[in-house]
Amino acid sequence: MGKFDEIQEIIKKLPPSFTTEVVELKNALSRVLQEDIFADADMPAFHKSAVDGYACHFEDIANPLEVLEVITAGMVPSKTVSKNQCSKIMTGAVVPAGCDCIFMVEDAEKSAENLIRCTNPATKKNILFRGEDYRSGEKLIEKGTIIQVSQMAVLAGIGKTKITVSALPKIALIATGSELVEPDEIPTEGKIRNSNASQLMAQLQKMNLPVNYIGLAKDDFAALTQLFKQVLETHDFLIFTGGASVGDFDFIPEILKQQGFTIFWDRTGMKPGNPMTFSKKGEKYVFGLSGNPVSSMVQFELIAKPAIYRLLGANYAPFRIKAPLSFDFRQRKADRLILVPVIINTAGLVEAIQFNGSAHINALVYANALMEIQVGQTEILKGDLVYVRPL
Repeated sequence: MGKFDEIQEIIKKLPPSFTTEVVELKNALSRVLQEDIFADADMPAFHKSAVDGYACHFEDIANPLEVLEVITAGMVPSKTVSKNQCSKIMTGAVVPAGCDCIFMVEDAEKSAENLIRCTNPATKKNILFRGEDYRSGEKLIEKGTIIQVSQMAVLAGIGKTKITVSALPKIALIATGSELVEPDEIPTEGKIRNSNASQLMAQLQKMNLPVNYIGLAKDDFAALTQLFKQVLETHDFLIFTGGASVGDFDFIPEILKQQGFTIFWDRTGMKPGNPMTFSKKGEKYVFGLSGNPVSSMVQFELIAKPAIYRLLGANYAPFRIKAPLSFDFRQRKADRLILVPVIINTAGLVEAIQFNGSAHINALVYANALMEIQVGQTEILKGDLVYVRPL
């Protein structure tokens, strides 16, 4: 088992660490559900027309049918449909009792005054029967689900307007590095703009997680020690970039140890994004990401994001698909999981883009996916299937 796979196993075993709160349905999108959701009634609650057409008995469709009434959505039928009779009906309306077929308006032909005949003897029944979607009391959504658009519709459909979810953690973000200036500054010689913080804040916002950006911190052991201690007094998670490797000014692993944190790993087995720390003390968690922008983006998506969702009690599985390569891929070393920014084109093929390594942030402008090259793979030929993770 490679290092990356070991980390995924560690994440699966992390004890969930969250409290719950009740939110309004309108605020539930992207929150982690902490209750099972059950249907409060059958859906549909009545036999419902799937089309605009004529409700009748199937055995009569070859005969001229007397039209009794027009049934619109929301209306209760007032006429009983007997032999060689029908009622005009709209999509979503209640099907008259006893009717077992609705032929479409397009298949209707007027044969005489107030008489209709079906011109399609092979018509479908076009009825959505009561309880066909789900039955009263049926479990519809599992606890731990990350609520998405489709779940919002289901929750609304059963009248679930108060939702129990994981409370939002208090997350702090710090970018470390004496070489950094903020994006609104013009870097002087030897300085670079801080791009990681904006990227990570956006990644957290996509998860609907608020983040408190603390700002920049210089490579100073004493100052970083004090800053970390202060921030962790009021936050559940601390995410920082830079300072997590083994350089002369990469102080943070030592700072964490001195403050009593247990470090679970300091390498990921990925390229880009190998140096990374994850540590815990009580109910406080610290993610130390790379200072290189592509590395930190990859580390967050493949490791920090699953860990955060695990701690919030979510049933999270990253979306990966297999797609064919449109080019030949070769590499000499294959000792780590390789993540390569690529494009999945409109034909469903994986296209290469120029990628010069972990500091090549501009590659992400054009990429819409990350291609996975597994440990031990030195060659993948055009047409072979590879795993890709849409961004």
